[in-house]
Amino acid sequence: MSRGVADRWEHQAIDYVPFRPTTVVKYMLRPDRIHRWAPLAPALFHLSLVHAYSRTHVERAEAQVLRRL
Repeated sequence: MSRGVADRWEHQAIDYVPFRPTTVVKYMLRPDRIHRWAPLAPALFHLSLVHAYSRTHVERAEAQVLRRL
């Protein structure tokens, strides 16, 4: 994706995920992705979802996804 020196944060692909609470949380918690996020990424996704959908809706969706794991 870039012309610089490859490093561990170099992206190999871009994944497009619908910006809905359940979909985003499921994507973030996938076994192949769960430990590959930058430290602030989960918090930023959470706050962006809260801004778009409200805290109650997002927290319900997160709890529902976590129960199904």
